[in-house]
Amino acid sequence: MPTLFTSKFTRLLQTFTPEELASFEHWLQSPWCNSNKNLPRLLARLKPYHPDFSDQKLSKEKLFRQVLPDGKFSDRRMNNLLSEAYLAAERFLAFQRFAGEDGLQQGLLAQEFLERHLDDWFFRIAQQKIERLEAKETSDWRDHLELLRMLRRVYQHPDPAPRLESGQGMIAKMSEQIDLLYLLEKAALINEMITRNRLFKTENYDVATALHKWRTTAEGIHHPGIDLYRLRFSYGGELSLSRYQELQAAFMENLAALNERDKKIHLLSLINDAKQLIKSGSLDITECLPLYQLGLTTGAIFNYGKLSANTFMTIVTASNTKRTFDFSARFVEDYSLHLNENERDDCVHWAGAHTAYWQKDLEACLAVLQGYHFHSPDFQLVGRVLAAQAYFDLYLRDDSFQPLLFDFLDSFEKWLGRKKLRSITHTDSFLRFVQISRSLARFYAGTGEDVKKAGRLLENERNIQAFNWLKMKNEEVLRLKS
Repeated sequence: MPTLFTSKFTRLLQTFTPEELASFEHWLQSPWCNSNKNLPRLLARLKPYHPDFSDQKLSKEKLFRQVLPDGKFSDRRMNNLLSEAYLAAERFLAFQRFAGEDGLQQGLLAQEFLERHLDDWFFRIAQQKIERLEAKETSDWRDHLELLRMLRRVYQHPDPAPRLESGQGMIAKMSEQIDLLYLLEKAALINEMITRNRLFKTENYDVATALHKWRTTAEGIHHPGIDLYRLRFSYGGELSLSRYQELQAAFMENLAALNERDKKIHLLSLINDAKQLIKSGSLDITECLPLYQLGLTTGAIFNYGKLSANTFMTIVTASNTKRTFDFSARFVEDYSLHLNENERDDCVHWAGAHTAYWQKDLEACLAVLQGYHFHSPDFQLVGRVLAAQAYFDLYLRDDSFQPLLFDFLDSFEKWLGRKKLRSITHTDSFLRFVQISRSLARFYAGTGEDVKKAGRLLENERNIQAFNWLKMKNEEVLRLKS
């Protein structure tokens, strides 16, 4: 049987801010919102334990005695009280969300006036809402839908006067909103189809048919978001550095005219493009940093306030490679709290080691990596890659580190053979990193490939970790040997 502090009610309360908790307390005290006089007392007894609810000494029976001192305790009665409190919290959250939706409130109020035959009031509020929506500099799908619905309410009013006076103009406006709503939402979906076709071999969406229908509808329509989709779709899924740069320039030029959703979609699409080009060696990782910084400013790279570990690592890598260490430090300090709690320690320790490496403090980098055990398999992998990079640079600095480097690369390769990773492709990319690193080290030691072979080490490599670092070290080794 679940304990008190694993109930649905306390789990939901854990997500409340102190301000929300105070508002919920006032909500429960209002007879219009709540008729159970025991719920305010229950919340008052639980408030001191917010947000962790970690006191195991407070049992259900003890809490029951505090809330209902004259009642006879039963587990069922306490559970019923907690269930009723949970339902009250649900209603409070729904009301709080509704209170912040001015457009929704106006639309519902207009419908009430319409159904109560308060026609003059209905037309007044409808006109105000239509003018407000049409005056917005940027509109999202909700705005297009709300404008369509309000225009339709006015057009379909029992009084025929609005239809007779401006019927053609109103139909044209409704048609425009339907087209914009369809084109923006369909384009976002087609963009997702293209991405998933590229990433997942098991998925095969008919992009060509969807694009044909979309282009037919979009013909002659010019809108900042639609024009950007039109440019992206014109490439037919083929990506090159010049096309990426053209898309990036067009995005930055139209940034202020995009609604928040389209801004996020186009920014994330550009970031995904950059990742492909970085992986192929066509783009330096530092070039993507401004996109991520824009994503931090606009919130586009957050998923309901959360930052993924992969995004965190990419930003740190790009910033350190660019040697903007002050930004790296501020980023880790300010944004590590947005990581999932079970990944936070891994991310912060890896970031500390990575920053030390790029500051050329190789001993400090290895001290962090050797003094901390990474819990996530992904961080165990990238931590070993970073350690290999540190040992490699120590070897270039001092020949006495040669045995240590080769021993580490051998143990890394054996570990990859034992470790169950997500996929063979995922394993191969790390294995190729080990093999190329070993070949470079052997060439530097004078026991491996000749200069000509070393210069071709990274030719046709498409699935390898730390490609840009290997490219840089390849050039450094060739320079040192010459």
